[in-house]
Amino acid sequence: MKKDKNIDKIILKHSTRGMDKLALKYPKEYCKIAVQNFLELKLGVVFLYTGFYVKGYPETDGPLGTYFLALALEKIGYTPIVITDEYCQDYFRDIKTLYIPLNGLEDNIYQNILDDFKPVCHISIERLGKDEEGKYLNSKGVDIGQFTAPLDELFALGGKKAPTFAIGDGGNEIGMGNFRDYLKEVLHVSPNATSSDYPIIASVSNWGAYGFIAYIQKFLKKKLLPTFEEVEEYMDYILSLGCVDGIKCENTKSVDGKEWHTEEEILLALKRITFAI
Repeated sequence: MKKDKNIDKIILKHSTRGMDKLALKYPKEYCKIAVQNFLELKLGVVFLYTGFYVKGYPETDGPLGTYFLALALEKIGYTPIVITDEYCQDYFRDIKTLYIPLNGLEDNIYQNILDDFKPVCHISIERLGKDEEGKYLNSKGVDIGQFTAPLDELFALGGKKAPTFAIGDGGNEIGMGNFRDYLKEVLHVSPNATSSDYPIIASVSNWGAYGFIAYIQKFLKKKLLPTFEEVEEYMDYILSLGCVDGIKCENTKSVDGKEWHTEEEILLALKRITFAI
């Protein structure tokens, strides 16, 4: 059996939205570079942005990766705080969560949040941001701004003093503005207006978060990746809250239209190329 060469290649498997093509156009180990720079940061608070609205609920892509990345960061000494909106109420259990109202906050309130928590960095995982025309367009080109709190405003403001990391799988997510020309001209996507210091591309954003954890595990030699059983238990939990597959628009155990066994495949592949504990 042919073994996967690296983590960045694993998280780009089964691509259906052109991220594999983008990776060929601009070849770089985005996730590896991001984690190398992340691990140079001092310990402190990390803001994690997620939650993508689909027909009254968040989609299954985003919360999974965010939750397990938060747990991994806790294990290595960071303090994760999830930044989301009312649609992800109670999704993150024991992780501190800040809920931004759908109509947003005044700039001075965002600044107060940053001053109070002093995050050492900002990481977005599958969170819709406004495009260059100020619209929050989903993958079908529908403006869902009335259901989308402007978390990108806090992300951009925070990025003036702390590094920003962003995981996306389509180009309309916070922090994917680095690739705006290719997204518009080749993939015909209305790209997010916000760039990031360290963008990470993946076929599914959850997988990008797992890749982030896998690189930390590999570099620090600490057991951090969740088991498939742990991921499945959390998936069942968020499904009980109404979470839906973003492509199927159904409350079903799948992510971005990909069947559930694919999640296990990716996790196992990542574990094989880190190290045995």
